[in-house]
Amino acid sequence: MRKVLAILLMGVFSLSSYAQWKSYYPEGAATIKDNKKPEKEKQKKLFDTQFFNALKDKSLENYDEALGYFSRCIKIDPNNPLPFYESAIINAEKGSYEIATEQIKEAVKLDPNNRWYSLLYAEILFGKQDFINAAKQYKKLIKLEPNNEVLYFKLSDAYLYINNFKKAIKVYDDLQKNKGFDKKLSLQKHKLYRELNNLNGAINELISILEVFPNDIETMEILSELYLLNDEKEKAFEVFKSIANIAPNNGRVHLTLADYYRQNGDNEKSYKELKIAFNSLNLNIDTKIRILISYYQLIALNEEMKTQAYELAEILIKTHPEDVKARAVFADILYADNQYQKAKEQYLITLKNNKSKNQTWTQVLFIQAEQNDFEGMLKTSFEALDYFPSDPLFYYFNGVSNKWFKNYDLAIKSLETGVEFVVENQNLLLEFYSSLADIYHIKKKHNLSDQYYDKALEIDSNNLLILNNYAYYLSLRKKNLEKAKKMSFRCNQIEPNNGTYQDTYAWVLYQLKEYKKAEEWLFNALLNGGEKSSVIVEHYGDVLYKLGEVDNAIYQWKKARSIGEASDFINQKIEEGILYE
Repeated sequence: MRKVLAILLMGVFSLSSYAQWKSYYPEGAATIKDNKKPEKEKQKKLFDTQFFNALKDKSLENYDEALGYFSRCIKIDPNNPLPFYESAIINAEKGSYEIATEQIKEAVKLDPNNRWYSLLYAEILFGKQDFINAAKQYKKLIKLEPNNEVLYFKLSDAYLYINNFKKAIKVYDDLQKNKGFDKKLSLQKHKLYRELNNLNGAINELISILEVFPNDIETMEILSELYLLNDEKEKAFEVFKSIANIAPNNGRVHLTLADYYRQNGDNEKSYKELKIAFNSLNLNIDTKIRILISYYQLIALNEEMKTQAYELAEILIKTHPEDVKARAVFADILYADNQYQKAKEQYLITLKNNKSKNQTWTQVLFIQAEQNDFEGMLKTSFEALDYFPSDPLFYYFNGVSNKWFKNYDLAIKSLETGVEFVVENQNLLLEFYSSLADIYHIKKKHNLSDQYYDKALEIDSNNLLILNNYAYYLSLRKKNLEKAKKMSFRCNQIEPNNGTYQDTYAWVLYQLKEYKKAEEWLFNALLNGGEKSSVIVEHYGDVLYKLGEVDNAIYQWKKARSIGEASDFINQKIEEGILYE
């Protein structure tokens, strides 16, 4: 505020000083009526000299020296308003508003009809945030210059700063009386009426604009919004229809009409308006995409919504053929409709044109994972990392696909690199740790495997897959069997009728030589689907052998062999009737 005021004061008012000085002492006119009074002539010359020096120092920004000269001028001629005026300018610029106020008040008192003095007085009051008294000065100035628009705006600003919106509106009314109709003034008044929560007043201002400019789309859009706020939906609807007639390509209006019809239960008309909006080039693609996104969850629930989603997506591609976002959202709809292959094809087309969207790469990779397309996953993740070398998800997919191809060292490299980029995503971190644990187990680096399983369980201590795998691998190595027992038992507590988890617990008991309990758990495992697993059936035979039931053991081993994928010792066990481990 001070800086703006300083520029105003120094720029606007300084040019008037010399002129006013000259007008106060006109050239060629006798300043002293009686030339026989040399003392007065001497005082005038002294005043002129001091005043000239003051102006010179002021122009050189030697403000303290200038103030000194102006002060001497006041002592010489206290009835001359000019030194008061000039001193007020400098003090206001320095931020000494109180002193400036007293000085300009004196100048106005000595010459009340001088517009420069009154204007400076108003500006100083405004600068010190005395908006009420500033308004009084602007009102006086308007009386002097009723056609000066700037003064009206200054006066309205003063009222706005004290939140006196009604008086500000009155100022705009007075200005319109002088200059005639002005759309900008009516729009400003409409805003002030809204601040006063006077919606009818705001509506009337907008109607006054439309009486002059009946096809003003901007005003009609604002008016329709106000009608809705004022709960006058029918009037808003009529305005929307008028806009649609005047500007049939106005997509936003057709969107609004679509909402109106939908709220009134006319879904057929609503969808018709929505299609018109989607065909509009004036409606931006992001707005259309937001609408299509709202269809995602409805596709699986409603056949009509699914049909609409596909139709709108086709319109989107036709209307915005060069924008990859159009095809990407079509792919999203296919994905939501479980048409993964078609969705993947669309995503891949999108990637040919724009490889900069990591979300598109991600969707392709998730589909490939869903399809167990490890070859595609490996290729896609490798290419994605060229564009997003710090995205941990792409390292994860690369590691998992390399693991599937038994490229264990490459898998470890990707996973160890990618885990460093994981930030505030515990679920993803868990996947990295468990995958690394599995691979290090395969590589027989058991210390590292155990470390990563422990890290994973720190994130999710009830993760069934990790608890089961960790416990089973410990049982195979006959290490930390009590820990394995606790983890496996926890699995069965969380999911009590899972044959795989029951088999793991039984095998831990087997390694602890608790054969009777192991037999009971394996029997339950067989009842819960384990009879289809060669591993579980073979385990049951092993436990029976330990319990002395050799014939039953051989019978179970034969069953395991017939299922397929039994252990390497299965034939020896059957032929020799001896347990091999």
